[in-house]
Amino acid sequence: MAKGKGQKLYSRKGFTLIEMIFAMTIMSLVAMIIAYAFHLGTDAWKRGERETGETQKLRVLSGLFYQQLKSAYPYQIDIDDGKAVFFEGESDSITFVTTLTDSSFGGFKWVRYSFKNGTLLYKEGLLPDKEWDEETEGKEKVVDTDLGSIEFSFYSADEEEWSESWDFGEYLPGAIKIKISHFQPFTVSIPVGLRESEDTNNEEST
Repeated sequence: MAKGKGQKLYSRKGFTLIEMIFAMTIMSLVAMIIAYAFHLGTDAWKRGERETGETQKLRVLSGLFYQQLKSAYPYQIDIDDGKAVFFEGESDSITFVTTLTDSSFGGFKWVRYSFKNGTLLYKEGLLPDKEWDEETEGKEKVVDTDLGSIEFSFYSADEEEWSESWDFGEYLPGAIKIKISHFQPFTVSIPVGLRESEDTNNEEST
């Protein structure tokens, strides 16, 4: 009996080479799946962080544009032996007059935004100023960098259509549409009572 039991214990076998290879293959596959899942999770986290940053940037820029354009004013200037409202726009730039100024100064100021090589630039000046046409050119401040794109378009209430440019004329556009990078464009409407120019608060007072 004791001999039989000893032979039974001695005859038990370990893992075969095939079983070892099979087990190692499974472990390798599990390790690859875990590594791939970790990689996907890291990418998703980075993408989420990037999208959060871009969304925050959009919120700040849209708030800035909205606040200033809502305060746009049909300020008159002398141009080409006549009068025109100080507002000019292209698909990549916009220049206008706003009542949103320093409380210690009051009055009006002109502002200009332009988009060049992924960078949003800004410049401003106080009014009245007979040298405004020279002041709008030159050194500008950087508002933000690494922007995919910024596009402006302008709505004419008279023609009931959008255009990619707006020249100095008799009135402000009815609305300005702004598209920043891949986000949906947003529209800033100009109040009807502020679109047409008046004879007061113009360059004649200078």
